[in-house]
Parts: sequence; C-alpha cells; structure tokens
Amino acid sequence: MTEALRAGGLAFALLCGHGACDSQAGPGSAVTLAVAADDPFQGEPLAEFELRSHTGRAVRKADLLGQPCVLDFIFTTCTGPCPRVSGQMRSVQALLRGVPARLVSFSVDPEIDTLEVLSAYAARFEADAERWWFLTGPEQQIDGVLRSLWLARAKDAGAALGMQVTHSTRLIVLDARGVVRGHYDGETDEGARAAAARAQWLAENPGR
Repeated sequence: MTEALRAGGLAFALLCGHGACDSQAGPGSAVTLAVAADDPFQGEPLAEFELRSHTGRAVRKADLLGQPCVLDFIFTTCTGPCPRVSGQMRSVQALLRGVPARLVSFSVDPEIDTLEVLSAYAARFEADAERWWFLTGPEQQIDGVLRSLWLARAKDAGAALGMQVTHSTRLIVLDARGVVRGHYDGETDEGARAAAARAQWLAENPGR
C-alpha cells in the first residue's frame, strides 16, 4: 500500500466520538489503527501548542520532541470510556519503563479540568510526573492539536456531567520529530501493547 493511501486513511478518524467511529471507519482505517511496530508509515506533524501540565509546567510542542510520544485525549468527569483509556495509558507507562518515551494526555474539557483537577486524576492512575503529562489550557489550543491529528471533539453544554464531550479514544504514537506514526485502540489491552511496541521500536531506531 502506498504512503499516500496510508495517509489518506487518517482522514476517516475526523469527528469520531468516544471511539464509536473507530470500528466503522472507512478504507485504510485498519492500517492506521494497527500499524506494526516497524511499519514505515508516517503521517502529519503535531501542531504547535502552548498548554500547562498537571504539575504547573508550561509545555509546548518542542518539549515533546527528541523521543517518541504516546498521546491520548480524556476528560476527568467522563463516565464513558475515558477511565478505560487512562487505564490503558497506565499499562503503556509500565510497558515503556526504561524506554526513552513520553506519555501525554490532553484534556478535551479544559473548562473543568484545571491543574488541580488533573493533578488528582494523574495520581489516581499512578502517573509518573516526569514521563506522563496531563495537559490543559485554551480550547483553541486543544482543537488545533486535534485537527493536526485528523481528530476533533464536540461539546454539548446541555448534556449530563460526564457525557458533555465526545472525542476519539485512540492512542496516537509520534516519533521524536513529532510526526504521527500510528493510531491505536485506546480501550483494549491489544491496542495498548501495540502502541507501546511502536513507541519502543521508534526509540530503538531513531530516524526510521
């Protein structure tokens, strides 16, 4: 399959809510969701952003460069799949112990997810603050990051607390240059293992 077709498959991730679209995406989605650890696939670069971590640190795209990174999107009041996704990220953290790779969780509901709230959430999932950052900040910054990954979120102010935001539950792996190298199922053990394997291979094969 050509790189153009692989990259085109990423477009089908746009506007997937709570992962419901992941199993129903169009042609090419299986490639972007299940890229092998050593696959040559390369997508688009992550957008520039300026946010803050749950520890209060200012974080920009440049702070993620230099090592592979596994990203996800959550909100702390979520009563849907977010706790499962964060649990899988905790598994990725364990699988990548000793590997120079970072984990980053972006809040898709920054109005509620203050630094204090995210700090408590990070503690709940035993996040290593040196390696796993929870980021929050202006909504336009979050949306810019999502768009660069062919993702989006939608917020319904009238929805019950815990269901007010729809978003993708994928784990996104970036290489050390901040380029997308795969989308994985963020709700399953298999997806977590595949994302960790991809990040580890990229760490062990810089420039590939």
